[in-house]
This record gives sequence, C-alpha cells and structure tokens, in this order.
Amino acid sequence: MFKSSIKLFTLFGIEIRLDYSWFIIFALFAYYFGFSYFPSVLPGTNAGAIALITIITVILFFASVLVHEMSHSLVAKSKGTPVERITLFLFGGMAQIEREPDTPASEFTMAIAGPLASFALAIIFGIIWFVSGSFDLIREPARYLTIINIVLGVFNLLPGFPLDGGRVLRSIIWRVTGNLQRATFIASTVGRVLGFMIIAVGIVFLFTGNFLNGIWLAFIGWFLQSSAQTGYRQLIFETSVKGIKVRDVMNDDLVLVDKDLTLQEIIDEYFMRYRFGRFPVVDGKGKNARFIGIISLHDIKTVKREMWPHTRVGDMVEPVTGKEIVDMSMEISDAIKKMGKAGLGHLVIMSGDTLKGIITKSDVMRFIQIRSELH
Repeated sequence: MFKSSIKLFTLFGIEIRLDYSWFIIFALFAYYFGFSYFPSVLPGTNAGAIALITIITVILFFASVLVHEMSHSLVAKSKGTPVERITLFLFGGMAQIEREPDTPASEFTMAIAGPLASFALAIIFGIIWFVSGSFDLIREPARYLTIINIVLGVFNLLPGFPLDGGRVLRSIIWRVTGNLQRATFIASTVGRVLGFMIIAVGIVFLFTGNFLNGIWLAFIGWFLQSSAQTGYRQLIFETSVKGIKVRDVMNDDLVLVDKDLTLQEIIDEYFMRYRFGRFPVVDGKGKNARFIGIISLHDIKTVKREMWPHTRVGDMVEPVTGKEIVDMSMEISDAIKKMGKAGLGHLVIMSGDTLKGIITKSDVMRFIQIRSELH
C-alpha cells in the first residue's frame, strides 16, 4: 500500500497518505452525492451549489475517517507505541501501528477510541443538523454526516478482528485467558465468519437487483475475512520469531566479490556456483578489503545481457547506506519490518567499517522453517 500512495501532510508526527485506490471511492461518493442524493433531497438547487456541497461533504466524510484512525494512533502513541502513518484507501483508513499492545487494557483503550471518536463526530454534526433549521444546504449534509458517523462507529464495533469491536473482543478474551494467541484466533475466526456473512448478503443483493450495494458489500466482506486471516498469521509469525536476534540468523560466512570483476564473471563464478541471490562487493583483497555495497541478481538483470562482459561490478553497485545497516542485537521481527519499509531484500551488519554479516528474508524463512521442524 505504501508504495502506491501519496503523502499529504504530517499531523502529530504521523504521516498522512492517500492510496491510489482512494480516488475510486472518492469518485463514487462524488457521483452519488452530486447526481443522486443531493438532487433528490434538495430539488431545485442549482448545479453550482450541488457541486460545492458535494465536494465539502465528501471531504468531511473522509476527514471523519481520518479522525477515527487518528484517535487510535494518538492513544497508541500515548502508550509508547510508534505510529508511522495513516493511509486512506478504498475501504476507509488504516493506521500503521508498529506493534501489538503490551496488555489487554492497552488493546481495549486503543480499540475503543475509534468508535468513540466517530460517535463524538456524530454528536457534533447532529447539533449542526439540529440548529441549521430550514437552511437546507447545511442541514442535509450535516444530517448525512451524522448518520454516516453513527454507521461508521457501529460497524467498527462488530466483534470481528481486525475491526475495533474484534480488538475489544480480543482484549477481553486475552484478559480472561492470559493468552494473546488464543484470543487472536477466536477474534479472527469471528472476523472471518462476519466477512463471509457480509459477502453472502452482498450476493443476495446482487440477485435481487441491488447491484452496486451488492458488489460493495461483497468487497467489504472479502476484505474483512482476508484481513482477519492475515492478522492471525502475522501474530503467529511474530510469536515464532520472538526473542530471535539478527545475530542468530545472519550469514557471517561471506563470499566476497571484487569490484573489478565483470558482470559475466560474477554470473559464471559466483551466482551459478554458490546459488546465492546477492553478494557483498569489496575494493581490495585480504585485510585491506573495503566493503562497498551489495549486488543482487536483480541488479544485474537491469543491464542488457550483451553488456555483461563489458560492465564491471564496481560501476553499478550502490554504496551501502544507513538504511541497510542494523545492529546484530536487533529483534529479527524489527529487521523484517525495516526491510519492508525500505523496500530492501537484505540488511548488513557492520562493526565500524568492517562487514560482519548480511541477512535476507529468505535467510529468515529458512531459519524459521528449520527451527519449526526441530521443535
């Protein structure tokens, strides 16, 4: 999602982004308000006024979604949990909270903050609706925003993970059982069941002539059940790697490549021989060798094959940067997140200017697989 999004601004230290899929739902809402809803509830209103209140209403709707997600994020930050960004996308918004809450109480507080924020907005828009009297251009948008925030709050309170209600359910089960994994399994199972039920309702709508609502419900149901399954798998993964450090997984038996080799030579003598996906590149030999960076098979494939015999490794390898370097005491789960955020296939472990080892996602997967089989 992050790679296909646009940064808007930063609020309270949290980056706010728009996923490209957001423009689809924006267009659908604008069409609905501009050509259906407002013309029907405000007959006789000129096109310019309809266009203006349509734009304002759609913006306020997504601002409501942002407030909902921001409430989760601010509570998380107040409890010491980092939040890097909030992304608005096709199905609403998503706050990227860096890790799971430490206690059931923290989970409950973070989860309930979103629906409470939506209900608070519903009260604010409800007051505007009430005091606007006969001024229809304000009353009708306020009425809709009141209703939609109530719907947003109630829907998110459904007891299926990863919805807020599912997180509340998880926090309660976690508190009772003392087992986060079991609580997540139960809450995510409920989430998957809810997802399939919503899909079923969408299919019924499709066969009864309500095509658009049917498609929309089916997509929401699919997203909910898919997210529930992914959330549980993510927890299982994080549990399985808990306590594992970079030093436990890193490859310190390094095969170094001289920067003066040609791409053809590195293909023939290294990639085909050792079957690794990437190699450290050095300048010099022995103790005087200076580490430059990492070259991967993907890097070489960006060069035309006929140029391989004439292109040297040193001409194309990128110098190592700070975003690639990690400490060997780092938790492996944090290292994987770092790779994901930076779009890297590897990380390097340094001691001063000396390369101590490298780590890749495939290294981690092999380590976990072997560890699981042994246990």
